[in-house]
Amino acid sequence: MKHVHSLIIALVFFTPVLNAQIAEPTVLCSLSAVLHESSGIEIQHSNSIWTHNDSGDSARIFNIDTLGNIIRIVHFDVDTAVDCEESARDAAGNYYLGDFGNNLNDRTNLRIYKIPDPDTTTADTVVPQIITFRYIDQTAFPPDSTMLNFDCEAMFHFHDSLYLFSKNRGTSTFCRMYRLPDQPGDYVAELVDSFNTGSWVTSADISPSGENMVLLSESRLWLFTNISGNDFFGGSLHVISMYTTQKEAVVFVNDSLIYMTDEYFLGYGGKLYKLDLRSWYNGLYELSEPGLLNIFPNPANDFIQINFPESENDFIITVFNVEGEKILEEKNTKHINISNWNSGLYFIQVYAEDLIYTDVLEKE
Repeated sequence: MKHVHSLIIALVFFTPVLNAQIAEPTVLCSLSAVLHESSGIEIQHSNSIWTHNDSGDSARIFNIDTLGNIIRIVHFDVDTAVDCEESARDAAGNYYLGDFGNNLNDRTNLRIYKIPDPDTTTADTVVPQIITFRYIDQTAFPPDSTMLNFDCEAMFHFHDSLYLFSKNRGTSTFCRMYRLPDQPGDYVAELVDSFNTGSWVTSADISPSGENMVLLSESRLWLFTNISGNDFFGGSLHVISMYTTQKEAVVFVNDSLIYMTDEYFLGYGGKLYKLDLRSWYNGLYELSEPGLLNIFPNPANDFIQINFPESENDFIITVFNVEGEKILEEKNTKHINISNWNSGLYFIQVYAEDLIYTDVLEKE
């Protein structure tokens, strides 16, 4: 389990990226306590969802609905699972469970379990086929602390291959993409490409059409659209910021809708979310140029004035605290009383004239 261990770290993740747009996922339900470390998510249809826990649980998957009810559980008949971090499905419904979590970068038993479509079997326990592998560019177990690239928490299936995305714990901020065959056997994962995400990647998925891909982190989505073939990083990029929780799983429901889950930690998370991506596909919102939003004074104690280029139409100001809770939504007002707010940082976003303005306020 990879928790955000302190408020300081949470604030670092919460600070918005200047070229990122803002999203507020909709909570569908709270997950059962038995799914407090939900780390992968797949679907049969919008109300039939499969998910699983990561380290500390056996190799098993839970079928739930969008109310959080557990419909059934399917167990994988394997020896002790180490750290099941991600799942995937292919066009035939075959299910892949990635037992490849590798925080210390020292594992030599990386595995992916493959079973037939769990929606078409009534068995409670299934013997999986097994794909074992190592990374082509790993030669030490563990490598030097600057080269800790070999923890993987993100995977999806495309055509006849599994694509894995690294959670780079070294000094590099690049996420590396590897490819494996989807058939049982022992393989060397081929290094295909890399992308500078700037932060850890915890899940990935590709849309049913194969034209859109998402990478997920605790507070961010990288949405690649208009993809050609398996040139996943070659599409148009949209960076979408969200409030910080320990988000670990993402799946496309259709080409424009995704579900996400996060782990439960210190009273936060442990939920199933949905997010409609059509605004980004259709270009309904564009990010304003950095610096166009001004908050005065900042830091502040009693009142703030929020300034941005004048809008002839309505505008909306929304404020989130560091836990991601919306604490204020005001329409057509730039003068805000903050005297009863707790001290700390607040994330402010303004929607006006099809633009999004963002900044961070410090309340003294």
